Amino acid sequence: RDWCVSRNRYWGAPIPLWVSADFEEVVCIGSVAELEEYAGRKITDLHRHFIDDITIPSKQGKGVLKRIDEVFDCWFESGSMPYSSKHYPFENKEDFEKGFPANFIAEGLDQTRGWFYTLMVLSTHLFDKPAFKNLICNGLVLAADGKKMSKRLKNYPDPTDMCNLYGADAVRMYMCNSPVVRAEPLKFREEGVKDMIKDVFLPWYNAYRFFVQQVARYEGDTGKFVPDPSRIKKSSNPMDKWVNASMHHLIKFVRDEMDAYRLYTVVGGLTELLENLTNWYVRLNRDRMRGNSGQEEALTSLCTLYDLLLNLSVLLSPVVPFITEMMYQNLARALPDGHPMKAKSVHFVMVPEFDPDVLDDDIQRAVGRMQKLVELGRTCREHKKVSLKTPLKKMTVFNKDPQFMSDIKPLQAYIEEELNVIEVVYSTDTEKISLTATPNFKVLGKKLGSDMKKVQEAVKQLDQDALTKFEKEGTITVCGYEITSEEMSLGRIIKDLTDPNFYSNGDSETLAILDFTPDEDLMRMALCRDIANRVQKLRKEAKLQPDDDVDMWASVVDAKKGSKLQDALDKMTDYIDKLLRRHLNITEQRKGTEEVVIEEVFEIEKEKLKVCITKRA
Repeated sequence: RDWCVSRNRYWGAPIPLWVSADFEEVVCIGSVAELEEYAGRKITDLHRHFIDDITIPSKQGKGVLKRIDEVFDCWFESGSMPYSSKHYPFENKEDFEKGFPANFIAEGLDQTRGWFYTLMVLSTHLFDKPAFKNLICNGLVLAADGKKMSKRLKNYPDPTDMCNLYGADAVRMYMCNSPVVRAEPLKFREEGVKDMIKDVFLPWYNAYRFFVQQVARYEGDTGKFVPDPSRIKKSSNPMDKWVNASMHHLIKFVRDEMDAYRLYTVVGGLTELLENLTNWYVRLNRDRMRGNSGQEEALTSLCTLYDLLLNLSVLLSPVVPFITEMMYQNLARALPDGHPMKAKSVHFVMVPEFDPDVLDDDIQRAVGRMQKLVELGRTCREHKKVSLKTPLKKMTVFNKDPQFMSDIKPLQAYIEEELNVIEVVYSTDTEKISLTATPNFKVLGKKLGSDMKKVQEAVKQLDQDALTKFEKEGTITVCGYEITSEEMSLGRIIKDLTDPNFYSNGDSETLAILDFTPDEDLMRMALCRDIANRVQKLRKEAKLQPDDDVDMWASVVDAKKGSKLQDALDKMTDYIDKLLRRHLNITEQRKGTEEVVIEEVFEIEKEKLKVCITKRA
């Protein structure tokens, strides 16, 4: 399109055209030196009140030529930035040609008609190519109601208050993990920043703190902790292999995406690994790190966690520079002098290279399947309103893929632990399983309009052959509309499941059935978990550390005959100790001279449990 480059203003870069009164004769000045020749004086300022008096004799006998009144649109100057900043072509010719086009430029979406456009027009006109190789474009930050932020309306929280209240890191990660990085609008919500603290920073910091505590314990028991990457590669533990492969896959991903300037994909990958670190790796390996499986296993798991925390601090440092610096300064103390990742600051450390030898698609697929299976089981519990504290007898897993079974079986112990089930049974007999389709009407709404109910009814009538075909091909036509797998999800249910104590839940490849049949032994175990939970809460309230030298005591207040609580304490002593990872004195045999740290009476199943913690003599 044509671009009107002139503006009728006083201030601005004067358009360097000197013309005759009839506009037939035009002289375009190409440099300050050329203008000085016509002016007969030195020119140090190009604004119009310094040069508008200059005239040029006409070569066609039309008197003198005078500069036109207009100045350049200021975007013409912005679009000339690559050349004017180097004073090209009068100076720095070689330097300019080395750096042109620029590797990238970055600006807001509103510059599509401004800087992006003018850069493109001028560079295309001058060099027949763009002025930049890559464009990083951010969207607009709006108020929570979707309106433009306004000082008059005060419809947004003060940015300084946000940083003071939640920290600059939380604000940065909230923004970097939002649609605004994909050039889409962001409705800024204070709750979003608060959620970053709760969902990302606190679990991350707790994992770091747990690591520091366990290293201190290890060094107190065994000797100095020295990180050893080779130990991680030699580990046979599936979770070590998985999280190490995930980390190196992420390093490769970050490098590839950064090289391609797809910055909007990076933070999501980093937060996903953080979630896997805190919600899966640390939780499933706490006992190993505490030394419950021996000091060799403890060292291997601590080396794995150290490597994760160190690399994450480097990868996340551009996004959250302050918490990563704090963690790095402590973690780097374990590195020997001369190590490539040891520097004065995390911001001086280069992004590490990935190790192709530890990339393992098989273990990542297997653990991914295990995670999905655990989520299916958790959903069953939520729907039946049975908490994880209550042990269940059995979980049956249906899947006809032999590869799925071979992936899941080595990880069975983790499934049993996460879902608190005694037994996991596998079956490839899927004849009684049928597919169900669930349309995503949030996505389909605009496409279907008034036909939404008609399509909903038609989907309910789809037979198994049609759904099986949809599962393979990813598309299906319903009432004349083509529906994709992103617009409709498939689940699995089992036919004739009439027992109310069984509950099923499935995804696109697996069906899980949990057995909720009441059992006296299981109920006793659930009581034990409740007892252990109350003891742990009391320890937390007393701000005790894991290695504090204390004794713990528990007794039922006014225990009556047939007390379920007393029965659990009497028969399940070892199980309670296992849950607490330390001994609980079941009957109160104190001398009476011990110093009480904290004491409380809890109500459990309409009975009263007295818990007391004393300093060990």
